[in-house]
Amino acid sequence: MYIKRNITPIVYELLEDFRIVSINGARQSGKTTLSKEIAKELDMDYYTFDNDSTKTVAQSNPINFIEQLSKKPCVIDEIQMVPEVISALKMSVDAKNESGMFLLTGSADLFKMSSIKESLAGRMVSVSLYPLSYFELDNCSTNILDMLFDGTIKEFNSKKLDYERMIEQIVRGGFPSVQGKSSRSQDAWFETYVEARIEKDLSLVKKISQENKSEINKLLKILASSTSNLLKYSSLSKHLSIKDTTVKSDIEILEALFLVKRVNPYFTNLGKREVKAPKIQFVDTGLVSHLVDTDAHTLITSDREMLGNLVENFIYSEFLKHSTYAKKSSKIYHYRDGDYEVDLVLEQKNGNIVAVEVKSSSVIKTEYLRGLVRLAKNAKDKFLHGYIFYGGNEVLPLSKDGFTFWCIPFGCLFGDDKNKRNNN
Repeated sequence: MYIKRNITPIVYELLEDFRIVSINGARQSGKTTLSKEIAKELDMDYYTFDNDSTKTVAQSNPINFIEQLSKKPCVIDEIQMVPEVISALKMSVDAKNESGMFLLTGSADLFKMSSIKESLAGRMVSVSLYPLSYFELDNCSTNILDMLFDGTIKEFNSKKLDYERMIEQIVRGGFPSVQGKSSRSQDAWFETYVEARIEKDLSLVKKISQENKSEINKLLKILASSTSNLLKYSSLSKHLSIKDTTVKSDIEILEALFLVKRVNPYFTNLGKREVKAPKIQFVDTGLVSHLVDTDAHTLITSDREMLGNLVENFIYSEFLKHSTYAKKSSKIYHYRDGDYEVDLVLEQKNGNIVAVEVKSSSVIKTEYLRGLVRLAKNAKDKFLHGYIFYGGNEVLPLSKDGFTFWCIPFGCLFGDDKNKRNNN
């Protein structure tokens, strides 16, 4: 069954205005399915470099290959596998200069690859496709970030889901291939997924030895066990017996493959955002759960710390997905000022922010407001709203020091029956 992706209208819009549009995202996140659907709708030809014959032909004569393709708008899937065609793409779009000539997909961040970064600057625009959001699984096109910024989230009709069922879905994650599978089948899928990313895809970003692959595999598991925590490069380097700079480089590779994200701290002083410690988050909580070998029952009954980290990661990853089709773009940060913390801070280009504290518990305490109040005072008129996402079922106001914050059930991220997309 085809699941509609909420970013689809944006891709259509960009194809009307740009010569090349690239859909980037992790392997198996749905890029091929989406690009084929768009190709069918717009009568574009479809080619994939996952096909050995197509790949060989393109590598042997990139200019002729692209010249033949450019006679009609087309999709080129997994473009990063044949970087040799990039110069030919540049020549083709410069010669023809028409919008919507090429729709590319890539499982490695094209702008992180030096062979592509300069060649297509000004010619290509990129969008990110992450694993399925739970709104997409619920066939809902409403945007959570829009509601957080305009304050209507408190009026949203959140789904009332059993707590353990919500955690089970967080443990499953959003990759299309694991939906509906048993726990055993999910685990088997993630096992082969991680193996393929380490063995096949690392070298697409950087030349790497087998020893380096083993090192990055270990790093990935360590990062999973510390998701939603501050990145401590020195600690990781000691654990792996490698240099700090190597740890940073390895994490950059994992970022380029859309597996992890570094979340910078929020400061009104822009310079501090780059020098203070980032947090590590994963793009998919199913991958985290597999890497730390846990399940919903274990998390709820005996590993509350990991449960809290995983719920925060889940909310981060859902915000990340919603950011791709929100009315206004925003970036995600975390906030730390001494012992005052806020888990997630969303900032729009105009500097306006909303702040979200995450609690896996169904019980709310006023002490949870410490960081939110501190941030509200520091950000002043740029602070629009503050929220606590928690494991309860009721939307509740909570006030302190003249500020009112809203407690929002994290079940709101699983969709709403009243806001289905119109399929007519």
